[in-house]
Amino acid sequence: MIVLLQRLDYRIASLIRLVGLGLITWTVVGAAHRPAASGRGLVVAISFALAVAAWIAWMARPMQPHRITPDIPLMAAAGGVLLGASPDSAASVFVFVAAVVAGARVELVRAAGVVAAGAASLAATTLAYNGNGFVLVGYALGFAAAQLAASNTRQSFVRAEQAELLLAQQQRSHEEQLRLARLEESARIARDIHDVLAHALAGLAIQLEATSSLLEQGADRESVLARVRRAHELAREGLRETRDAVGALRGEAPSTRAVLEELVADYRASVDAPATLTIDGDAERLDGALGRTIVRIAQEALTNTRKHAPGADVSVELHAGSGPGEEVVLSVEDSPRAGARSAAELGSSGGGYGLQGMRERAQLVGGTLRAGAENSGWRVELRLPPQRANGENGS
Repeated sequence: MIVLLQRLDYRIASLIRLVGLGLITWTVVGAAHRPAASGRGLVVAISFALAVAAWIAWMARPMQPHRITPDIPLMAAAGGVLLGASPDSAASVFVFVAAVVAGARVELVRAAGVVAAGAASLAATTLAYNGNGFVLVGYALGFAAAQLAASNTRQSFVRAEQAELLLAQQQRSHEEQLRLARLEESARIARDIHDVLAHALAGLAIQLEATSSLLEQGADRESVLARVRRAHELAREGLRETRDAVGALRGEAPSTRAVLEELVADYRASVDAPATLTIDGDAERLDGALGRTIVRIAQEALTNTRKHAPGADVSVELHAGSGPGEEVVLSVEDSPRAGARSAAELGSSGGGYGLQGMRERAQLVGGTLRAGAENSGWRVELRLPPQRANGENGS
C-alpha cells in the first residue's frame, strides 16, 4: 500500500495519508489509556505527539529514495512506545508504516534498523506495563514481514526500471546500427555512381577532345564523324552501365567475367590501344559483393588510365583461384607509350575520390588495395584473403 501511494498523484496520496492519521488519532483518543498530563497517559501523549510529528514530516517529503530520513526511525520508535502504553489503539500503524517506508527506500539490511527501533521501544513499554510477551513477538514478526514485503516490492520495481532502461539502450543501439547501415549503403551507392559516371564521362571527354583536335587540324569529315560516332557509342554504354549499376543495387548483376571482358574491350576500342585480360581459376564463384568490388576497382583503374595516361597499353589479370583456401588477386597495370601526350587537363577533371573509393571497397570485403608506380607505368593491385573469397558473396 505504501509503495503504491508513492506512485499516486501527490495530492491524492497526501489526502489518503492525512485520513489515515485521523483514524489513528481517533483510536488513540478513544482508547482505555488515552493521552493525559501525568502517569501512563503522559507517556501516551508524548509518544503520540512525536509519532504524529514524524508522520507529518513524512507526508511533507514522502519521496526520499535511497535514504532513510530521521522521521522514519522516530515514527517507528514513538509508535512502539505508544503501542506498548496504549495497546488497544491503532498505534501499531505507525511502526508498520515506518517499516514499510524504510523497506521501500533502501536495501533490507539498512532498513532493518527501523524495525529494530520499533520492536525495542515496544518491548520496553510492554515490559514496563506488564504486557503480554507473546503479543510482543507477534508484532515484531509482523513488522519484519511487512518490511520484507516492501523490500521485495522495491526490488521488483527496480528490476522493472532496469529492464526498461536496458530496453531503451537496446532500442538506441538498434537505431544507431540502422543509421550506420544507411550511411554505409549511401557510401556504397555513391561509389557506384562515381565509378559509372567517371568511367563513362572520361571516355566521352577523351573522344570529344580528340574530335576537337581533329577539327583544329582540318581533318577530313569521315575522321571527325568516326570520333563523334565513338562518343555516341560511349554515351550509350554509359547509360547501359548506369542500368547495370542500378541492377547491381537490386541484386541483379551480370557475371564478373562478362563485365571484365566488356570493360577491357571498351578500353581497347575507345583509346585504340592494346588491352589484355587474363583470368585463371573459377571466376564464377566471385559473383555477388566480391564480384562487384572486383569489377568496380577494375573499372576505376581503367578510367584513371584513360585520364592520366591516354593511349597506354593495359594488362588486366585476375587470379580467381578454384578453392576456398586460395587468395584472390586482381591487378591492373598500364604501360604508357613513348611520347604520349600529357593528360594533366583530363586528370584534373576528377573529383579525387577514385583511389579513396577503391580502398574503401577493398576494406568492406576484408581485402587490401595497393596502388603506385611500377616499372614505367602504374599498377593497381587488389588482394582478397581466402576466408573472404570463400563464398561470402552476399550483398
